[in-house]
Amino acid sequence: MTRKKSPAGPPYRPQVGELVKDVTTDKNVVYMDTRGGLAYVRPVGGGVEWTVDPLRIQPLPGGPMLVVHIVPARSRGRLGVDDEGAA
Repeated sequence: MTRKKSPAGPPYRPQVGELVKDVTTDKNVVYMDTRGGLAYVRPVGGGVEWTVDPLRIQPLPGGPMLVVHIVPARSRGRLGVDDEGAA
């Protein structure tokens, strides 16, 4: 009879926005949060999140890397403000 090996230590705890490996799918993903015992991750370019067992997340070789998502500012015209700042 063989025993399952227990983890050597606590599970890896990435920072929100960190690029990690989901070993279940073998994809590099962005870590979003852990809730209810499940880790939430999403594709690097954006998209629908999915859940994964936190024990199935690994750091990438070379250390942590954060993914920055830049959201473009709204056009002033769409907010009803002209170029001078007057409404």
